[in-house]
Amino acid sequence: MAAPRVVVVVDGAGLGSPWQVADQVAAGWSRRAPHVVVEAHVSHDGGAGFAEVVGNALGGTVHPVVVPGPLGEDVPAAVTVVDGPAGATAYLDTAQVCGRHLVGPERLADPSGMSSAGVGRLLHLARGLGVGRVVVGVGPLACHDGGSGLLAELGAGADLAALADVRREWAGTHLVLATTTESPLLGFHGASAMLTEEEGVAPEVTQRLETAMGGLADRVNALLPPRRDLLTGLPRRPEREPGAGAGGGVGYALRLLGARTDTGARLLLDELGLRERLPGSLLVLVTRSYDATTVHEGVVADTARAALETATPTVVLAEEVLVGRREGMALGVSGSYELREGEDLSALAARVARTWTPRPLT
Repeated sequence: MAAPRVVVVVDGAGLGSPWQVADQVAAGWSRRAPHVVVEAHVSHDGGAGFAEVVGNALGGTVHPVVVPGPLGEDVPAAVTVVDGPAGATAYLDTAQVCGRHLVGPERLADPSGMSSAGVGRLLHLARGLGVGRVVVGVGPLACHDGGSGLLAELGAGADLAALADVRREWAGTHLVLATTTESPLLGFHGASAMLTEEEGVAPEVTQRLETAMGGLADRVNALLPPRRDLLTGLPRRPEREPGAGAGGGVGYALRLLGARTDTGARLLLDELGLRERLPGSLLVLVTRSYDATTVHEGVVADTARAALETATPTVVLAEEVLVGRREGMALGVSGSYELREGEDLSALAARVARTWTPRPLT
């Protein structure tokens, strides 16, 4: 009879050194329950650190590059290339190029004028490495230009007049948008509105940004008339599609180029082979804070939903637990456990292992 299996998945976006955390949790669990097989993995939501997590898991080659930052200054970045049976894939972390950490808080209060051109340069450099597939991780960014800088950098022009040519040029490259959010570009849950809700940007600023985004969308739809839905006959407007609002509209630009879109955590379930490890296992999700955000989106939410599909039991370990059992039940989370005073994650794992993988009776 095969030994019981525990699959530990650490949220790489929520903890400073996720690989160290994964080892600690696996060691603590194995110490308490040596009769089970414990395997540890790190996943990610698509934001800052996305490419590093993939590269560590799949053995990628890192190619250092220099690209323009959100204010036009040179910033260091990298293209992580992973070889596979179907060819090479490049993984990009847009936070390296336009992350909010690259500008001061005063500038973030009004992101007007900051550009996503560096993301376009990064895409160009990635394709120059001979890859046929490019996966772009997009989370919160400093730029908020609807991706117009990205498209202009790729040759669309400042007025995007050559946008159709750029889309044709990129049609042969398999683009994937790995996003932390499925928000659209416009509206109450769009990119601009989220700046007020999540970052505290003044409403008058976000209203102005929303107007500019609307003008951009009108321009794009005039240049590239939206396809119509086969069932309703209504136009499928790209600015309303999930993920278009990611990174201040970088997601919108990538969708215009034909990118397939998924959340980073859902994508990595298959990229890293995590989904196939779930059936017949106990899933242990590890995150810094199990709260109203992580229970709805990101590694915890998307991995737990995948486990629920195969009736895989799931528990959550966190430094702090801020939601009740009812919120987790919708994800199939059977229990959530936080650190006690003086306890580390290894000790927490050992404590929970006693309940979930008790020693068999002899």
